[in-house]
Amino acid sequence: MLVARVTRFLADPGGDQFEDLALAVFAFQHERIAAYRRWCDGRGLSPADVSDWREVPVVPALAMKRLALHAAEPQEVFRSSGTSAGGTADADTAVAATSRGERSVHYHPFPDLYRQAIDCSFPRFCLPRLRTPAPMLSLVPSRTQAPDSSLAFMAAHVLDRWGSADSAIAFGERGVDVTRARSWLAARQREGRPALVFATSLALAQLLEALARRFLHFRLAPGSVVFDTGGSKGRQQEIARADLLARLETWLGVPPEQVVREYGMSELSSQCYTGTLLGDDPDLFHPPHWVRVRVLHPETLAEQPAGEAGLLAIFDLANIGSVAYLLTEDVGIAAGAGFRLLGRASGAELRGCSLLAEELGRGGGHG
Repeated sequence: MLVARVTRFLADPGGDQFEDLALAVFAFQHERIAAYRRWCDGRGLSPADVSDWREVPVVPALAMKRLALHAAEPQEVFRSSGTSAGGTADADTAVAATSRGERSVHYHPFPDLYRQAIDCSFPRFCLPRLRTPAPMLSLVPSRTQAPDSSLAFMAAHVLDRWGSADSAIAFGERGVDVTRARSWLAARQREGRPALVFATSLALAQLLEALARRFLHFRLAPGSVVFDTGGSKGRQQEIARADLLARLETWLGVPPEQVVREYGMSELSSQCYTGTLLGDDPDLFHPPHWVRVRVLHPETLAEQPAGEAGLLAIFDLANIGSVAYLLTEDVGIAAGAGFRLLGRASGAELRGCSLLAEELGRGGGHG
């Protein structure tokens, strides 16, 4: 079965080749997702016409705000953060809806494959120096609090898989549960055990601001890691990276070289990480071996020359159950096999995504 082949490839790339699996995944999704098949066929691109994974029709992530794109019965349903803005009809209003925070929905048939993607990438980038099971503090909602959050799914799996018995979740109705977080940090400081803090940039900022107001300095043991999942892009309060790193060192005692960043999105099943703990450039994101990232011109979708910014397009084999090749709403620059993230696309840059999403919703258009 193709899902089993992909699962094996995540654990060991020595068997199948990425190219072969990518084309097989395209054929699988073309057969099983009617809206995608009609759209591809309308563009004259069936599996018989495609011989390179780069030729697979890329789907704008924006389309997952409108369509239920899944190749098998969903076992989990993940929604992006934000509030629903209702339906929109044209490209301009679709961009406006994006800026208002309309939510994408990822109907996920294979949650075990999602867990496998975490297992095969998270330890390499986040746990190379940390003895596990390790005490972990999550500043994201629990699965009970947010059952449709892919980040809550990931955090729960990480704590269950590598966290010690004294790991904790410090998140409440108003965000970070500062009292619980302070108690946990104090206990880890007394023990002198290296720990991991799992949080969004916004949650970290909330915690650090609370500690600063009380002038509470903690010193987590050397080797402790902060795992920053991002999440501030497009928000009203953008968080300056240098300022966040400085405050983490001041109030938690964790230096910048122990802070790992993640690039992920609810529409995907895999994550990209900075290689900070591996001595690499702290601003360079690395995709795992089953993921490919391209930088495309926002209007033509042609691959951008080296050093030129464009929309990130991500082919994720672990997304076999939904859409493997997604055009994101994020801008970046290719750097070797990785990329540098520049931020969220503007309304003008998103117009091309919106037109594609609208066309896909109509069932193809190119009759």
